[in-house]
Amino acid sequence: MKNLRFYYRMRLTFDQPVKEHDFALRFVPYSDSVQRIDIAGKTVEPADWLQEERDAFGNHLYIGRCSRPHDYFMYEVKGTAKVDAGCRVKEPCRECYAYPSKLTAGEPEVKRFLENVCLPDGGAFEKACILMQRLYDVFAYEPGATDIYTTAGEALRGGRGVCQDYAHIFIALCRQCRIPARYVAGLQIGEGATHAWAEIYEDGMWKGFDPTHNRFVDDVYIKLSHGRDYTDCILDRGIFYGQANQEQEIYVNVEEIV
Repeated sequence: MKNLRFYYRMRLTFDQPVKEHDFALRFVPYSDSVQRIDIAGKTVEPADWLQEERDAFGNHLYIGRCSRPHDYFMYEVKGTAKVDAGCRVKEPCRECYAYPSKLTAGEPEVKRFLENVCLPDGGAFEKACILMQRLYDVFAYEPGATDIYTTAGEALRGGRGVCQDYAHIFIALCRQCRIPARYVAGLQIGEGATHAWAEIYEDGMWKGFDPTHNRFVDDVYIKLSHGRDYTDCILDRGIFYGQANQEQEIYVNVEEIV
């Protein structure tokens, strides 16, 4: 088990005021069998009102609105997490995690990838390990090579992408092998930005894989949300009236504490 202190901030700056800004945020981690979260503070501004809900996948969802003109929007959360990946418990698996989604479809590139991988007759965990290693060997990390709409097949065709693409490809491969898998957005120890990884379902439990770093998810990861793919886990989504350009700044810090 590790004790982690986390801080996550996102700020949008508009070059001219906008208004009638509706938003939906998944920026607050929640407690489960693996992570026990203690929130020290959270801020969303400007906001006329803010409502906390749970989305269809059980993630914390904050819905709000700012009607008045504003030239920035920000949210932040800080707190501590006790994380113990060894405390997973058995739970049901929703059927949707066994089937392709829009960003994890069984496109030709995904199927060709599988044709070149020799998988054993063993269990899901062993197959997933081989798929993660093979993906890590042939796919390159390159920011800007893809965007949030890039599918697993498109990313494979280009041969490069970011953590979102690694997760989508890995999930697509697992689902083609009849291994239920889901997308995870969250924080990882260190300083930088948010991260994405995946979980597979085996023996009644979800087990985390980080294909970007070719490693298993352990006690240095904090989950914010999970779903079928990125579109179920978007950390901030909004719409506003105005012709403004915007700049985004994200800062994440996760450190181990005694």
